[in-house]
Order: sequence, then structure tokens, then C-alpha cells
Amino acid sequence: MTVFSLMRHPMISDLDRFVGRARAIIATGLFTVAVGCGVPPGSQSEIDSIECLPVVSGSELQTYLQSSDSPVLVEFGVDFNCSRCVQTKSDVVRLRESLKGTVDVIRVDFNTNVQLVSQLGGSICPTYVLFDQQTPVLTRSFPVSIDLLEGEILRQSETQQ
Repeated sequence: MTVFSLMRHPMISDLDRFVGRARAIIATGLFTVAVGCGVPPGSQSEIDSIECLPVVSGSELQTYLQSSDSPVLVEFGVDFNCSRCVQTKSDVVRLRESLKGTVDVIRVDFNTNVQLVSQLGGSICPTYVLFDQQTPVLTRSFPVSIDLLEGEILRQSETQQ
């Protein structure tokens, strides 16, 4: 008897089928979170050729925010195994240069701070959170246009002044 014939067996209730499907969905989700985003390991050279953002650990983030005199844009992303982070990395570095003197731009590792990202309203890497005076004032997750994000940050900075 196969799994599929068991699922149609009269002795297996709808609840049992639901629980089985729910377990499969949860297992798939946990696998995705554990493995992270995926690009082939050989594509690391593209990442290495782009200047990196300053990286702050999740445990140091609050101290960094307290010591900063300017608003801080945090990219919750990863430096490897994420095609979305690779796709936006050069734009974020350009954004950092464009906002220099107005907004600090840093990176915090997404995979080790998933719970914090979720609390801040993020859902996927990369997620961008703008803090002003240690308070999150803007959260955007991929897909996001970095140019539109820059406009939102500048408008937010103007309203805070």
C-alpha cells in the first residue's frame, strides 16, 4: 500500500490528512530557514568584488544605535548564499555613499537575527529598517527598489528634523 492509497483509505480521517500536510509544510519551512537563501557557492566572487557594508552583530545593534548621532539604516541580509542579497548589494553600497553624512548604513546578519527582523516587521532577507533615535521608523523587505527606499529615507529624515 502506498502513501497515496493510505491517504484515501476510509480509516484515515480528514484531520489526519490535514495534520500530515501541515507537518510537511512546517518541515519545508524549517528546512528553508535552516539552509537560508540559496545561490551556488561558486558565485561568491561577485560578492567579494563589491565593497562590503560595515557589519554589526545583533547583540551590538542597540549599542550602535545609542551611539549614533544620525539615523541608521540596517540591512538585515547575508554575505553569502542569498541571490536576493547579491542582487541588491551593489545598490545598497551606492545608497550608503549617497546618504553619507545623513544616514549611517550597516548590515546585521539576517540568519542569526530572524526573530528580531520579524519583530521589526520584516519577512525575508534582505530587510531594511531605518532607525531614528533608536526607534524603527521604516521597514521594507525584498523586493524593494533601492531608489524608492532612498526617497522614503530622505522624506523620513526631513520629517524627523
